[in-house]
Amino acid sequence: MHLPSVNHTLTIFQQLYDTLPPLVPVEIKNDMQAAMEQIEHNFNLTLEELEDTMIVFGRRIWPYRQAFQEFADIYEGKLGEKFLEQKMSRNLKKRYAEFQAHGGDFRDLHGGGSLDFFQSEERIELCGALISVRKSLRDHVVQAVLSTEQLEYESRIMEFDEILGDIEKRLGALRQIADDEQEHPELAAEIREQIREFEYGLSSLGPHINYNAVCNSADFFHERKLEKKHQIVW
Repeated sequence: MHLPSVNHTLTIFQQLYDTLPPLVPVEIKNDMQAAMEQIEHNFNLTLEELEDTMIVFGRRIWPYRQAFQEFADIYEGKLGEKFLEQKMSRNLKKRYAEFQAHGGDFRDLHGGGSLDFFQSEERIELCGALISVRKSLRDHVVQAVLSTEQLEYESRIMEFDEILGDIEKRLGALRQIADDEQEHPELAAEIREQIREFEYGLSSLGPHINYNAVCNSADFFHERKLEKKHQIVW
């Protein structure tokens, strides 16, 4: 059997595969499926090895996921409220109107918050409705980016691919800084830890990667090195 931590991460990997956005190349899908099949039968696999595999694929599909998420956010704003109201009972609609009167909206619920406003039975119905809405929204966006929105979707994929290329260059530069850092091993470890967090953000293992943070990281660690030199002087 796999360790619990490996099982948990493998579940994330499976979800990543199950929700691949439209137009992800077939070879990537096939490679992901083959990798998961090997992982499922490799009970000696470490968590770090599994994460490394996920990071490889996370990078390859990142432009598609980012582009698709942009469209999903747009359609959520346009249709989320409408879809939700279609799936609620009359009583829940009244309660939801009260929720709106207190400043709540669909995005609050979709983000997983504000459910404490509702009674337990209402929460059960609402959670079921939200699950159904997420599926309906995704189906709608998939249809849109494969038809009326396809050209714009493909354009955004290419733009995010360029951003990814820049991210990769900056992470490579950070690795070089860490490898060259001989005077302060703890700083090199800190840099490598930050690189790993950025990689997590590319592969659903952590919060979404912050492009501005990546761009500012080299300057940040340059300042950290100056601080350490100053501490030594004093």
